[in-house]
Amino acid sequence: MLRGLESLYICKGFLELQTPLHIGGGDVTVGTTDSPVMRTTEGQPFIPGSSLKGSFRNTVEKLALTLGLPNTDKDVLDTSSDWIKSFNDSRVEEEWTDSKVVERVKTEWPATALLFGNPYTASKIFFADAYLQSESFTTIQRRDGVAIDRDSECAMDGLKYDYEVVVPTLRFNFELRLENPSREELALACLGLSELLSGFFSLGGKRSSGMGRCTLVEPYLYMLDLTQDNGKSRIEQLQRYLTGKTLKEKLEPVPDLNEFIDTQITGLLGEVSDVKTTSE
Repeated sequence: MLRGLESLYICKGFLELQTPLHIGGGDVTVGTTDSPVMRTTEGQPFIPGSSLKGSFRNTVEKLALTLGLPNTDKDVLDTSSDWIKSFNDSRVEEEWTDSKVVERVKTEWPATALLFGNPYTASKIFFADAYLQSESFTTIQRRDGVAIDRDSECAMDGLKYDYEVVVPTLRFNFELRLENPSREELALACLGLSELLSGFFSLGGKRSSGMGRCTLVEPYLYMLDLTQDNGKSRIEQLQRYLTGKTLKEKLEPVPDLNEFIDTQITGLLGEVSDVKTTSE
């Protein structure tokens, strides 16, 4: 179902690696190592937007579950679960319209499923592929590894391998785009951004060995919110957005990103507390 543009948030900055990073290239990357990293056609490493979104989603879902938000115990990715089967059976048997499907998803599914997308509604959050801030010739190292027998917890004979990692301290361009979020969805996105800013965020594989830790540095946020009265008319804001040629010309800058994030999270915590108090 199509929906007009009501609000838009764009956060940009740089992802700075605190530890080595390994995002496997799979069949699309050709190399002499057993496990190469993702590379551009020019041979430079990059971070796919899908990897960023997956890690960001895992981070937000974990925190949402910790907060005890409604329906966070439901796994929307498990299509074999009883509650999803029941939902689909009702949808077919009762011949729900598209609008009814959306309404039921909003009330019965976790807010994270609305933010990151589900089989019935599109994602509201998008991540661009993250490319190196500046090209370098010493970005990748090769390391050795051995397969471990889980029963004996010993190295398995003849199963030595090597893999590539992106060296720490490198910076990748970061861009997050959020469209038409509800107040709760905006706060959930801020939970993920807070973890990124504090360095409690990991990407890629081999995280159990400490790889993939990164921090969002030099961040800034621009926004368009046509749902609030900020002293400018809706027409004025739309005209600025439609005629502007750069991010600064189209959207309003958020002066203090940390304060903005803290305000959204505090509001979410207050709502959670109110719900628990009412239920008790």
